[in-house]
Formats: sequence, structure tokens, C-alpha cells
Amino acid sequence: MEVTRVVHAGVSAAGWPRAKLLREPLSWGALAAFLGAGLGLLGTIRRAILGDSFYVDPVVLLLAEVPGFVGEAFAMASLLGAVYLIWNVLGGTGRRLAFVGMASLALLLMGEAVGVASSIYWSTGDRWQGYAAFPFPGLEAAALYAIFFLPPVVLLPFTALALVAREKRIGVLLLCLFSFSLPFGALWFWLFPPDTGTYAEPSTEIFLYLVGWYSAGVSLIEAPLWVLLGLVFLSRARGSALGEAFRIRERENLKSARRLYERGLGLDDASVIDDLVSEDFRDPRRVSCCGKPGMKRVFSALWESYPDLSVSIEEQEAEGNLVRTRLTLSGTDRGGVLWYPPTGRHATFTADFVDRFSDGKLVEHSGRADTEGLLHQLGLTETPAPTEPQS
Repeated sequence: MEVTRVVHAGVSAAGWPRAKLLREPLSWGALAAFLGAGLGLLGTIRRAILGDSFYVDPVVLLLAEVPGFVGEAFAMASLLGAVYLIWNVLGGTGRRLAFVGMASLALLLMGEAVGVASSIYWSTGDRWQGYAAFPFPGLEAAALYAIFFLPPVVLLPFTALALVAREKRIGVLLLCLFSFSLPFGALWFWLFPPDTGTYAEPSTEIFLYLVGWYSAGVSLIEAPLWVLLGLVFLSRARGSALGEAFRIRERENLKSARRLYERGLGLDDASVIDDLVSEDFRDPRRVSCCGKPGMKRVFSALWESYPDLSVSIEEQEAEGNLVRTRLTLSGTDRGGVLWYPPTGRHATFTADFVDRFSDGKLVEHSGRADTEGLLHQLGLTETPAPTEPQS
């Protein structure tokens, strides 16, 4: 039986693999949140400061609207990271609610895509001057409504799920984003349309765009919240990557320890010691057991005592750089145990060892065997070693 536990102590942060971090889904969620915040805020700022030139320059139109649409799409898509994080703790109702949120998200992303297509269409040729109609006016109108009204519809189920799953930081961030995504500006415009020819002051227009009163991408208030959400995802992804790196290292140490005892000790294969044991190896209980030669002497002495030695691994457990191994050894006593002469009897006994690995090499070995049980089977008693007479 093999038991592996992950313990993060003793490994530096510099040692965790970046490639594993890139394979974490939460890393991509974080990247989407960062890109969404940056591009969406860029689109909002450009639309806020352009003023009348927004309506007369097609390039300005393209460079203002497209970053806003794409940025909001990236930011909202990052919500899938929250679903990934809490999916395993959701019950049937929670997962159905998650599907509702993801379906709403899909509709919003399609609306953003139509918005991008519409911006590109109107900014090319003479179309921006109003000489042509969008090929699918109904789709364009539906996309506009989706962009205005779907963000809070998407955020609400994800917010509820995060809070129910006790992901408090994510839940609070999503709750704030939900509040700021409510289309107050659009509702006010449609409920209380301004008088014809009445325009707000330029400074007021800029302020309303930046605080998100008008739906134009990601507001100045929302952008930091999306960045914080991305940082939460990145932190969790880093922890997951670290955990996977530790698990891989522990599995490698388990394999090395198993090979050491099954082949190195069980088959008296000295080449295993050459491969696995460090030049700096030591055994604290045996001062003379240092380096590869010291380990070879210990194994050779055991084989001299038990020429028919059989080794069986009963249990292994990895914890950080340590591997604990419980062995059952059996053989016929042909070389003597301790200071006793050979008995010729067959015995079976257990041993528990702790091995410490560093960079895949065994650097320290300690443990003890069931000497009392062994001596009992051999018909011997454990007495102090004979001392030489003093002259």
C-alpha cells in the first residue's frame, strides 16, 4: 500500500515549475480577467475623451469600440474560473444554476462578437457616414440589448454560487461587480430621454463614462475589481501547481525508495546504490556509513548474514522530501546476528526506515529493525555485547 501526503514545507517558491502553472485552468481565468480589465478600460477611456471625433472618424470608432467589446468579453469569460474552482462542491441545484450563468455568458459573448463585427462594418468604406445599413439590423439591436442588460444577469448566479461555496473573497468581488454592472445609465436614458439638442458638458460625459454610467467596456471602478479577481485566481492556480509539483516529487521519491529496497537490497544490486545514493549520504546511527560505499557495506553485510534474503515492502508514505518504508525481511541465519554465531534458523522480521531525498538522490537514511523479534525466532536473547577483559 502506498500513501502519499503533500506537505509544502521545505521547498522554495523558486522551485515550482512555471509550465505547470500555465496548464492550470485558473491561470487562464486570471489572464482573461487581466486582459479584460486592461482592454475594457482602454475602450472606456478612449470613448470618454474622444468627444465628437468619435462620430466622424472611422478609425477612432474602431479603436474605441472594439477594445471595449473585447475587454468586457474577456473579463466576463474569466468567470468560468469561478465555476471551475467551486464545481466539485456544488450539488444538483448549484450546477443547474451554474449552467444558467454559463448560458447567459454565452449569449453575452455572442452579443460582444456582434458588437465587434458591427464596429468593423461601420468603420470601413463610406458606411460610417450612414450611406449603408447593417446587414442584420435585428441582430445588431439584440446584441446592443445583450451588452447593456446581460452582464448583471451573468454575474448574479456566479456571485450566489461563490458565496454558497464559501469562497468569500470571490463572492464579495463578484457582488461588487454585479452592483456596478447594473445598467443605470441605459435605464435612465430610456425612461427619461433627454431633450433633442441637449448635451451634457464634456467633463460630465467623461466622468459618466469612467464610472460606468454608460456601458462602454470596463469602467474605472470595475477594472481594479477584475484585476483583484484575476489575482485570486492566479494565487489559487499557483497553489495548485505547487501542490502538483510536490505530488510529482513525492511520487518520484517513492519510486526511488521502492527501487532501493526491492532491487538494491532485495536483489543485492549495487548499481541501484550508484544511481540513487548521493556522495554526501550519511546514516546518523552508523558513523562509518557514509557515501555510496557505506550503503553498499550495510547491504552486503545483510546478504552475508542471510544469503537467501527476501525483501517485501509492506507500506510506504511520502511526506515532503522524506519517505517512510516498512519492510518485511526473511532469510536463513548463515552469518550470525550481532555478536552471536550463526544459528541456521529461518526468521522473518520487520524494519522501519526513513529516507531523505534531495534532487532525486538519497542523502540520509535512518530507522530500526525488530531485533527483539528476530532474536526470539533464532532462539537467542538480547544481552549486552561482550567486553574485552581489561589488562
